[in-house]
Amino acid sequence: GNIHAVRDSYQKISALCANPGANDVQWLQLVEETKWLSHIRSILSASWQAAFHVRYNRIPVLIHCSHGWDRTSQVCALSQMLLDPYYRTRVGFSCLIEKDFLALGHPLHLRCGHGEGRGDRNNGSSSGSQVDEGQISPIFLQFLDCAYQIVNQYPDFFEFNTKYLLLISEHIYSCRFGSLLCDTEREREVVASIRQRTHCLWEYLDRQPELLNKKYRYNALEEGEFEGNGALLMPLPTLLRNVTLWVDRFCMYGAKPTARCLPYGHSECTEPTGDDLNPVFYGIGRYDEIALRLAEEEASRWKTIAQEKDELISKLKKQLEVTTGHS
Repeated sequence: GNIHAVRDSYQKISALCANPGANDVQWLQLVEETKWLSHIRSILSASWQAAFHVRYNRIPVLIHCSHGWDRTSQVCALSQMLLDPYYRTRVGFSCLIEKDFLALGHPLHLRCGHGEGRGDRNNGSSSGSQVDEGQISPIFLQFLDCAYQIVNQYPDFFEFNTKYLLLISEHIYSCRFGSLLCDTEREREVVASIRQRTHCLWEYLDRQPELLNKKYRYNALEEGEFEGNGALLMPLPTLLRNVTLWVDRFCMYGAKPTARCLPYGHSECTEPTGDDLNPVFYGIGRYDEIALRLAEEEASRWKTIAQEKDELISKLKKQLEVTTGHS
């Protein structure tokens, strides 16, 4: 869809996730009716097909949308992420964004409306043009959602985890870092001197050890899984049919708990009170970590029991040998 359809879908999915009266029984149907996941599937499909033609047919692919910096950036970046394992590392992913969004000319200020209110008249860019709300659209966030779908389905082939993408998505609009500000390289380097005056988002993310994927399998593709030469080309229906709502992102401030978490009363999870009722402080991103730790503890416990039983069996065998020898 175009930027207007994407904006409408984003507004609908955001309103749905924040609605305390949303019908939980028809939740998946309501999510699909926003068309947000439909747009995600369309972009993933185009990216997969571009990567497929490059990998198997050995032909160049021309990608160009109406503006040349929205869907073009999305599809180019995602197809490269499928083809080249370098772009599935932290350094490579940041390079991909810098190359195919920032350097290519994706207008982050225009699409995100950084620092703008509905009553503002000047959008703060070097051209001093008027605010055009019709040009605001979450294109970059949509790209991160597409990347999330791939990372979520095939986590072992990425150096970073989904929290890495979540943190980037939070700082699209925080304006805390200069890495995702302004419309062009000229505005960033010459007009605003962003790199000299602001902190770098990528350096900040690199200092967060919890964003690393502990199960990252760098050599998995080279060892024969999926395709050779590092390409991650899963069957297209598998990719599209497993697209799901990015719960951690869209339901972060929802009125109802949506992210997976352990039940109340569990030894690792007490019933939340006060501010902890907010999913930001309770549940989001913790289920898998806690479940893994509990599984490891359980495995360690059974290993200890097995060792004790082995020792007991060895003892009984020795006693039996002694008894047999005396008789």
